[in-house]
Amino acid sequence: MKSVEQLFPQFQVVNIVRQNTYKKSVIVKRSGYNYMLRIFNLEGIPKERVQSIIKILNKLSNHKNPHIVKFYEASFDRDMTYLGIVSEYLDKQYEYPLKEIEIWNIIQEISLALQQFHPKRVHGKLQLSNLFQSKAKTILGEMNILYYLHKQNYQDIYLLAPEFIKSQIYDHKSDIWMAGYMLYQMMFKDPPIIANNVDILHKKILKGIQLTYNPNYSLNLNNLLRLMICYDAELRPNVEQILYFCQQSQISTEEININRILPKFKVDKVVLHKKRTDKKSEPIQNIVYLNEDQFKQPYFPPSKIIKQKRLYLSKQTTSVMDFGPSQKTIYSVQLPKVLNYQFSKLKVKEASTIPGSIGNAEQLEKLQNKSQINKLEFDNLFPQTKQTLQTQRRSPNRIQLQQEFQNRQKSQRLFN
Repeated sequence: MKSVEQLFPQFQVVNIVRQNTYKKSVIVKRSGYNYMLRIFNLEGIPKERVQSIIKILNKLSNHKNPHIVKFYEASFDRDMTYLGIVSEYLDKQYEYPLKEIEIWNIIQEISLALQQFHPKRVHGKLQLSNLFQSKAKTILGEMNILYYLHKQNYQDIYLLAPEFIKSQIYDHKSDIWMAGYMLYQMMFKDPPIIANNVDILHKKILKGIQLTYNPNYSLNLNNLLRLMICYDAELRPNVEQILYFCQQSQISTEEININRILPKFKVDKVVLHKKRTDKKSEPIQNIVYLNEDQFKQPYFPPSKIIKQKRLYLSKQTTSVMDFGPSQKTIYSVQLPKVLNYQFSKLKVKEASTIPGSIGNAEQLEKLQNKSQINKLEFDNLFPQTKQTLQTQRRSPNRIQLQQEFQNRQKSQRLFN
């Protein structure tokens, strides 16, 4: 390929962006302004095809669509070996992912740009690297001229539509698929399919793309993505339907009826997302109320607590002498029934034989009274039946226990 200075001496080369056997992209400068110059190799291409491309560029420049890059001039050398196209130089691009309002505006402006091509012609180069931002507007970059020059034996990584991979046919519905591929990257930032080479990428596309619902965006935008990137080309909407969808979604956030955009037989074949409703979280009743008389709450204590409990139960006794520094417990003693003794047969020792006891005859006469004897019998034989035994944390004094034991022996000797 000849140098740029030989082919276009009126321009000054700033930087060479890309170069291969078919194409050379160069940033040039003239009169203090930067331009994008693309030089195409025309070897083996008929002259009529080159002239048809120049007519397409003339129509695009005459329409002056604000969302299509401006084409200034197109020229070729005398031998028809090279074609040079000079266009506007743009370098400002979007940062992804974008907000939903920005995405609606971009899709709407891309559809306005594609109206200049569809349905007779295709753009063929819908990708994020060819999408620019200038003065709060979205501008679609150059069209894929190599596709028009080499239609029969052209393969490019930019053309990823399933029908082009299968049958090498690329039409205006394939542009819609590529626009949906761009929409996916605007919402998720990463492409839907990642592969090491073009062959693996094409195999994954033929299997189909599994789309997931993005909760950061509305239901309408998720459904539009499903329609645009649909595997079947007949089920994809056209540019006018996409424009209507964008306008309705910006007016209200309610779900748009797809039957207004696509015929019913097409909508039935497309699996769309359904409207999501936020489920109210109900309180979980994890508290179980048990009847203490009939049920016992299940409890599985660790082995250390079980051993401590066994030691504690082994130390518990009903005897007063065995009470230790343990937890206070109350033991109830049922009072025995008072028997009707035959007091005439009751043998009482004389007072002289019992040291420290009743010693005169007057007190013995008082014992003949039934009430006095009942009281003596109850108080001396059962001195602790009226009270309940309570265990204390500190053990009782040994001297007090000995005195109580001696008093009990004295009271028993009275009736022996």
